[in-house]
Amino acid sequence: PLAVIACWILARDVTSSIYSATVAALMIASSPVFILYGGQVMTDVPSVLLTATALIIHLRGVKQDRVSLILIGAALLGLGVNLRETFAFFAPWLVLAPVLLRPKVSRREIIYIAVSCLIFVTIGFGWFAYWFITDSHYQHIWFGWRESLAQESARHPVGVRNLWPYFLYFCITSPLAFLALPFAMVNEWRRNRVSPLLLLAATGLFANLLLFFNYSTTVNWRYFLTGLPAIAPLGADFVIRKLANRFSSMRLAFASCVAVLLLFAIVFGIYSRPVSNEYIQRRALSKEYRHQLQSVPRDAIMISGAQTIAVTYWKSMGLGDWKTIGTGGGWPGESLVPQIEGHLFAGKRVFLDSDPRWWLPCGWQREEIMAIVGLESHFKFRRVSETIYEVRPPDDLSATDKPGLNKLLPENRPEDTKKCAVGKG
Repeated sequence: PLAVIACWILARDVTSSIYSATVAALMIASSPVFILYGGQVMTDVPSVLLTATALIIHLRGVKQDRVSLILIGAALLGLGVNLRETFAFFAPWLVLAPVLLRPKVSRREIIYIAVSCLIFVTIGFGWFAYWFITDSHYQHIWFGWRESLAQESARHPVGVRNLWPYFLYFCITSPLAFLALPFAMVNEWRRNRVSPLLLLAATGLFANLLLFFNYSTTVNWRYFLTGLPAIAPLGADFVIRKLANRFSSMRLAFASCVAVLLLFAIVFGIYSRPVSNEYIQRRALSKEYRHQLQSVPRDAIMISGAQTIAVTYWKSMGLGDWKTIGTGGGWPGESLVPQIEGHLFAGKRVFLDSDPRWWLPCGWQREEIMAIVGLESHFKFRRVSETIYEVRPPDDLSATDKPGLNKLLPENRPEDTKKCAVGKG
């Protein structure tokens, strides 16, 4: 609700219309991506809230010539970079808004533009530099993420063929806003030239266009929420004004927009229900994973594959003090065996969850599975629950259980491998 309210305020500030602001907020609230990720512990919806809030404050600072608001807005955008790196795509706004939305740029204004950019860069990248320099574990995670990024980029190279999924996901994020955008931009330019409304939408569009150069955009639609808070106001204002001219009634135009958004939501809900249900069920398993964690010590080292995020979440909720050998960006790669040996030598207890559901043979996890299967030749195992095994040194004669990790191999899971192939298509 807070994210939608912030988007409504932003749209009202740039359109000066309650009707346009409400339609823009409904475009975001009815977005399938916004709805799907709104009930999850992920950064997508909080990033919408922070984006809208930062833009509101900065824009008001520019309009009211209040340096304090401009600097606070820049600081919030910089803070957002630590939440989602795509916040950096809004950097042009910090320069263009004061320059293009004011009749004259004085020396004083040039100074506070420079200061706002400095604040943005310092807050946005300063924390990263601090963590990278002072925390060796963070360095390890960073390099692991870079490695997994390179692997996935090689599997999904950016090319012309990516245009179809790119525009498809862009459209699905908010069909009405996407379809109206090109006409709305031309119309607004003819009416008001460079207005706050047009500049805001252009900045949001710029941010989403940059997403094309990220392989993830072709395999995951959630990234298009990046520019939506900035794009929706222009699309909403254009559509409702056109309908108001046609019907000679703003109320009837507003009702028509609401009906169209409702129709889009119903159609998409019916079409995507099987996929959505499967996705929601998988996420619900993370909620129940706390029961699995009850079978291991509170300070255990967990290797839980796709449920790594659940381990981290329940740790943050105070249920334990677990640490993880993560998947994706946190995967140690060739250092997996030495890392486990180091934990065991330090007296830590390491546990592996061999549930095939957490080790899908797709993307980077395919290589991770090969490394997991190889652990049987380096360590012994003691079973503690149906799927969880404690990893023990090879000289521990009491650990005699066989986890049968070969069951995780892609060739032994034809149905899961088939799902991966369908997903890539």
